[in-house]
This record gives sequence, C-alpha cells and structure tokens, in this order.
Amino acid sequence: MEHKTPLSYHFKDKHIWFDMTLLAALYVVAAYFPILKIVPLVASLELFSFFSFHLLAKRSRFQVQGFLGGFISSTAVFVQMLFENKFASISERDMLLTLFFALCAMLLECLFIIFFLSENVAFIYYLPFLTQLIIILAAITYLNVSSSSRISSKGTTDSTVEIELLNDHPIIWKNVAKLSSLIFIFVYAMHFIGSEFGLSRGISTLLISLFEAHAILASVMTEWNLQSQSFDLMKLFFLILLGNTISKSYLSIKGSNLTQKWFFVSVMSGSLVASMGVTYIWSQTFPYH
Repeated sequence: MEHKTPLSYHFKDKHIWFDMTLLAALYVVAAYFPILKIVPLVASLELFSFFSFHLLAKRSRFQVQGFLGGFISSTAVFVQMLFENKFASISERDMLLTLFFALCAMLLECLFIIFFLSENVAFIYYLPFLTQLIIILAAITYLNVSSSSRISSKGTTDSTVEIELLNDHPIIWKNVAKLSSLIFIFVYAMHFIGSEFGLSRGISTLLISLFEAHAILASVMTEWNLQSQSFDLMKLFFLILLGNTISKSYLSIKGSNLTQKWFFVSVMSGSLVASMGVTYIWSQTFPYH
C-alpha cells in the first residue's frame, strides 16, 4: 500500500487546513446542538484514519490495512477478506490477523464513541468493549508467537493487493455525511421498529447491530442522551456486542477464504463471555456511580 502523497505535502496544501478548520467549527456547533455531535465525531475518526494511514502504512501488511479499514467499516473488511477471490491465497495467519485487527479498530472506535457522546459515565461502561479488545489482542499475540505448524499456510498473495477502503485524503466529507446519516437513521429506525412492530428497544438494537456495531452504538448513545439516560445502557451494550459476535462469526463460517473458522469463532464467543464475566465481577465489587 503506497501513499499517493507524503504527509508533509498535505500540510502544504490548503485542503487539510480547510478540513481541520471545518472540523473545529463543527465541534463548536455541536456544543450548542448536542444531537449534532455525531458529525464531528465521524469526521474525527476519518482524520485519525488518515494520520494512521501515513504513520503506520508504508507498504503495509494486511494487518495494518485491516486495522485502518476497521475504523471505516469492520463489516466491509470482513466481506472483502472472506469472500473476494483476490484474498484467497493469503496465509491463514495473515487472514486471521487482518480480521482481528479490524475488530480491534472497531472496539477502539466504540470506546471513543462512549467517551465522546457521554458525560463522565462510570468506568464499568467501558469495560465490556475494553475486555473484548484485550482478549482479541491476546489472540493476536498468540498468532504472532505460535509456530507455523499450528496455523496452516496457503502461501502469500501479491503484495499489491489491497483492502479497498483506504483513501489518502484528510477527511472525506462524503463518507462523513453517509455515516452520520446512517447513525441518525438507526436512531429513528429503532423508534419505528418498536412502534410499528411492537419490538423492544433491546431487540431492535440487536437486529441493527448485526450490520455495523459502532454505528448502532453511536445511535444508542445519542438516544440515551436525548432521553435523559432513561434506559439500561449496559444491557444495550451487550446486545450490540452479541450482534457483532453473531454477524462476524457467521461471515467467518460462510466465507470461503478462511480455514480456521472455529478458532476465530472461539475467540469471538470467548471474548464476549469474558466481557460479561469481568463486567459482572466489577459490578459486584464497585458501584456503578
């Protein structure tokens, strides 16, 4: 993965300064209209991905591509890696690492969303996502230190093959508009599903989380703030993680490019169970507030 232009060149261009000025202005607007916090949040993630692209990526391995792509859409990374023929020849180890790094990016994004869209919530609300992140990092460490005999290898693919999500551009405002709109749609979709189909907020959250966990998390946090924290946020967090685990496990099982399917599913399900156990123990030891 080659950079189209070096990072220093971007700072000589007016475009990056325009993007950063507009981002600062959006934060000011969001201070007066809290529902609009979603827009600068998404734009900040775009900018973070851009800097990561330059600081991490020179002829990057698939793992780094998966990590950067995971900030945009972990689901899209999974679909590309597991189903597209051009990725069929990469080693099993690289495949697993790429998928796990995409999940790490998604979980880090979720932690940032909670921090940005909440007002001083207790540490326990971060714990489910943080625990799952630690478990997945442990799986990554295992894959990096395990012998080649434990993880089968199918060879390596052409190094020019790339995940088609990355763009050498500071903030792609079209992407910001799309994802922000999607989050707002999710907010109203949850209301619609509950009112028209009689489904609870929990069921609607679980259904939508099958598609993109960080987007539904942002919509849940937005609704939680708008409704003055009137529902059980922790329950919805675990439903989001459950939906993400189900969807990613399903993709890994159905995908033709992954052989070690049950290793991946075991890590996903194990990390979910661990996050529930750790959160329960913490809640019994320390109060929520």
